[in-house]
Amino acid sequence: MTRRWTWLALASIGLVVLLGLGWTGQRALADEADVEGAGVESAAASETASDVDEEPAAASSDEAPEDPVGVSPSDSQPPPTSALVESASRVRVKLDVEGELFATAGRDAPPVRRPISVDACFDFIESPPSGAADRTVVRRYRDATADLRIDGEPRRTSLAADARTLRVSLRGTTPLPYLDDAFLSRDERDLLETPFDPLLLDALRPAAPVVADESWDVPADVVAGLLAIDTVESGGITARLADVADGVATVRIAGIVDGAADGVPAHVTVDGSFTVSATSGTSGSAVLDGRVAGVTVTLRERREASHVAPGFDVEARLAIARAATDEAAEIDTPPNEDAATPHRRRGPGRAGLVWHRDAAGRYDLVHDDRWRVIEDGADGLVMRMVDSGALVAQCVITPLSRAAAGSAPAIAEVERDIERSLAGQFGRIEHASEAERSDGVRIARVVTSGRADGLPFRWIHQVLTDAAGHRLSVTCMLEASMEKRFGNADRELVDGVGLPGGAAADGERSPGDRAARLPTESRMP
Repeated sequence: MTRRWTWLALASIGLVVLLGLGWTGQRALADEADVEGAGVESAAASETASDVDEEPAAASSDEAPEDPVGVSPSDSQPPPTSALVESASRVRVKLDVEGELFATAGRDAPPVRRPISVDACFDFIESPPSGAADRTVVRRYRDATADLRIDGEPRRTSLAADARTLRVSLRGTTPLPYLDDAFLSRDERDLLETPFDPLLLDALRPAAPVVADESWDVPADVVAGLLAIDTVESGGITARLADVADGVATVRIAGIVDGAADGVPAHVTVDGSFTVSATSGTSGSAVLDGRVAGVTVTLRERREASHVAPGFDVEARLAIARAATDEAAEIDTPPNEDAATPHRRRGPGRAGLVWHRDAAGRYDLVHDDRWRVIEDGADGLVMRMVDSGALVAQCVITPLSRAAAGSAPAIAEVERDIERSLAGQFGRIEHASEAERSDGVRIARVVTSGRADGLPFRWIHQVLTDAAGHRLSVTCMLEASMEKRFGNADRELVDGVGLPGGAAADGERSPGDRAARLPTESRMP
């Protein structure tokens, strides 16, 4: 599971823009291989890092994915009971960050460093939905704003009015926000993901009564969730009961944590405290059985640059206040009304999905959150799939010139373009097929194999054409050893694409509603 703090996610985008380290410019951030863009008219090869050697899966299957785009129910872990709120509460969060970002600028060049500051505020009502089997919570935001400054360049991000009532569920100890009947953008997802999420605060409490100065260790999985990292390798957070007065306990928390996020090392020091209501136990002990009402903590973290984000060295100061509330009275107060996001994709929302819309309106996309944007511009979109810290694949999405209405490229035409664009990397065509989605979008799919920098690679090329002639190229590339791990990710990705002339243009259908039909033609060379 990929974990990023709000300010890091926003900073990643800002640093790419500021430094011009785009796909077509210098080497991509934290990339360890030289890679060039690709579409139907141009293809790409990447020296994809692989930490597992798995048996390749057959790339020639014509079956449509059974669970397109996102995470199946079996992937969801039941949340720890102690980490869930039980009634409505008003939550206010203040996050301030100072430090610097750094990114590699080339094999022989020193890292590029830029100062960063973030001022973020959140104000929301949190309540469990009535009768929800998955025990998610509902959040109604009055304010969610982050002011970011990189090297003096300001940027503000806020939550749109049509995304201010949402659900948050736990996958393991990772909070995942999502909308009931639409999809959040990556910027919105990143804005809402902060360290010490309120869903996890009550897991800071001890499992048994404690006496003054007694200490206990916070479970490692909870630590990872609180710090928004993937794993804890060593160290941890220790809590100590400092004082109990008037039924309120003050608990000190401190620790040094070495872990990983996005497959790179993260070193975090934690120093702070929280307050929680307490009742008297036996032999002078205290039972910390109430909600965690307030948290103040300072986090100092150094994280190395990864395949999809710059590194950083920062200090973050976080303050959280949480109190029971009369939910009905609070909700009667309308939130600040920002403009709703135009053209937002509608459909049954689900945790683990992200919505992306091309700035020029040529397509939109609902995709698995393991895909991360590296570059987004007029020439196309570049994303990388990161799974449990491993770089699995890279995808280039390129809008193509419009064709005559009702026409789609023939397989032979696509094959010729691919063979020409791959040039010396091309090996052979493994499989080719044509299919039509239930919304009328036709898909030409060609799988090729070859070698790049001495490594065996797979390229999966797909060209989508709607009834009005709008065309889109989607090219995924991965090391052959990653094929099993990649699975049907290319089909799931394509299933989430909406084109202006397809049924998805009305914004009312979900990715699962557009599963591909059986291919009209399929052949093995």
